[in-house]
Amino acid sequence: MSLSNTQKIALFDRIWQEYVSTHGLGGMAKGDFDALLLWEYAQAVQSVDTFKLSSTFRIRESRARSLLESAAMKFGQLDEAEAWSRLLAALASVEFHVESLEKGQMRFHLKTPLLFRHLQNQARLADDSLTFNASSEYVVGNLATLYRILDYCWEEQAFGPQWQGETLAAQREHIRHIIGKIGAHIANNHLQTLKQLKKSRLPGIIEQSSRLAGIGRFIKDLWQLVQT
Repeated sequence: MSLSNTQKIALFDRIWQEYVSTHGLGGMAKGDFDALLLWEYAQAVQSVDTFKLSSTFRIRESRARSLLESAAMKFGQLDEAEAWSRLLAALASVEFHVESLEKGQMRFHLKTPLLFRHLQNQARLADDSLTFNASSEYVVGNLATLYRILDYCWEEQAFGPQWQGETLAAQREHIRHIIGKIGAHIANNHLQTLKQLKKSRLPGIIEQSSRLAGIGRFIKDLWQLVQT
């Protein structure tokens, strides 16, 4: 993928700032410089497609993914609010699938894998953990945990003082959409099975989550469907 002159200038400026001005010539380890170069190129072309990046830089896709993950932590300039704005927008565009009716688990393809660590951090704060498959980019997690994370995101100033007003209103719209997509998938594909399965954790998860202070009212409709 070719770069415009403007992109080339911006790329050079960032590398100059990090590699020369910040660390001094030769002060950055080769691995870090490789990560920086790949990261800044990805920002310039506005794509983190590891297949295309691996082809451009002539490296394995697994190495491209590893370099991007390292660079995101070392050179990423996103604050928590901006990261979650992007993450919720990404989650609103994916399709959710039931991974396990018995365990109450959902599966979705995270198209912004570099943001997974923010999602995982919130899961840990909820005393749980999500599973991310780096090769398939699928995330598997307990539905109750996903609901608790969304409920936290619903709150004012959850990620700082900028998480309010129009910014928060836009994110709440994403959250409503995510809840709706999860509910629609369960209702359209698994409702009859849920009514017959006595061992499934999903009904209990839906019922408990319908009591959440922020998003509970959006889950109540699905709980009523499960009960009828």
